[in-house]
Amino acid sequence: MNYFILSQDERIASAVEPTGVFDVIRQEWLTTEYQDELDEAVIQFDIKQKKENDYLDFLDRPIPLYSNRLKTIIHKFAPKLFVKSVVLVDRERIKQDLYWLMILPRVNCLSEQSEFHRDGSLKRLVLDPDKIGRHTIFQIEGIREPYIIIDLRLAEALLRRDFFGIRLKKVEQAGRRMSHAHD
Repeated sequence: MNYFILSQDERIASAVEPTGVFDVIRQEWLTTEYQDELDEAVIQFDIKQKKENDYLDFLDRPIPLYSNRLKTIIHKFAPKLFVKSVVLVDRERIKQDLYWLMILPRVNCLSEQSEFHRDGSLKRLVLDPDKIGRHTIFQIEGIREPYIIIDLRLAEALLRRDFFGIRLKKVEQAGRRMSHAHD
């Protein structure tokens, strides 16, 4: 099975930006241990005012948020994921948009071939597919980077639709050396 990093397309400068996120929720709530706190919260973020705001299907800063369309597809592949509705509010244009926060499992799947810089940041990501199991979408345990990893079946399902603002980058796997990454 091939795996891909799901990320926001940073080439779209006009992407909507939620503000005050950590004034509303705590960083530790973004883990499975705090689902009850998250479930009870009413989550609404103002957006940064710009001349133009594009509502991408996936926002990864400051926290990962998924459009309703994207959440629907992911939920078909991973129906047991915890999801929480989030409203993005554009006060200037008197507009509200529904997004979703998902709490993804953290999987200890780093290969020993992974490499780190001296400061602990990831230099080379290599996954051990034997440790991933049946996870379709997950985050990696043991690294500080908040990468969201999806499997090939989910990646293909996303590519068959016209999602806006999503990038996929193939991840290297133990025993399979990649000559270069693909978008």
